Amino acid sequence: MKQEAVSFPSSAGLLAGIIHHPRHESRGYIITSHGLLSSKDSDKFIALGERFAEEGFTVLRFDFSGCGESEGSIADTTVTGRKEDLLAALDFMRRRLSGSGQPIGLLGSSMGGFVSLLAASYRDEIKAVAAWATPFSFEELREGITRSSGDIIKDRFFDDARLHAADVFVPRVRNLLIIHGDRDETVPLRHAHRLYDLAREPRRLEIIPGADHSISAPEHREKAVALSLAWFKQWIVRG
Repeated sequence: MKQEAVSFPSSAGLLAGIIHHPRHESRGYIITSHGLLSSKDSDKFIALGERFAEEGFTVLRFDFSGCGESEGSIADTTVTGRKEDLLAALDFMRRRLSGSGQPIGLLGSSMGGFVSLLAASYRDEIKAVAAWATPFSFEELREGITRSSGDIIKDRFFDDARLHAADVFVPRVRNLLIIHGDRDETVPLRHAHRLYDLAREPRRLEIIPGADHSISAPEHREKAVALSLAWFKQWIVRG
């Protein structure tokens, strides 16, 4: 499968991405969103791009502002800024899709899942979302986020995050799949249940026994990938 390096503008500067192209005609487009301190080039997102392309999807993985190869500073990151970045990625892909009629889905992990849900609530063209290890809110995660970021993430991040209440935007998201490990050491499992309770039908909650926050074990990740592929085939290809 062909990989194509791309870049596109957002409010914080130029964002870097990789498009995975399938060998044959595309079944739909998926945009992936990484977590707070991750990047498009994590093993997880490279594997997702390759696997989804093998199954006929066109996949964009990109770096949020201040991450990986994109411009900006991680110290300036906010939920609002990442929402704008993801909407910029959507606009970029829509220009690429002009006249094709291809549907779009979103897949995000951790903060990337939260931002995917937020962005999907703004855009009707998003046909389905898969949210892995996704928080309901960030306030109770504050101590862990501050510690893991080496104090790079400041009060401004949490002040901004409070402006985006999941109970307001999640009910507007269509065709939501939530995947969470019951051994998630970063985002407690109750966050997944709260998101599921807010979601409208059709919705699905899949709890992977033994899986950690990164869904790092090969057998757990394979299950998450297979569940996500099946969901997108149902609600993007056939839905």
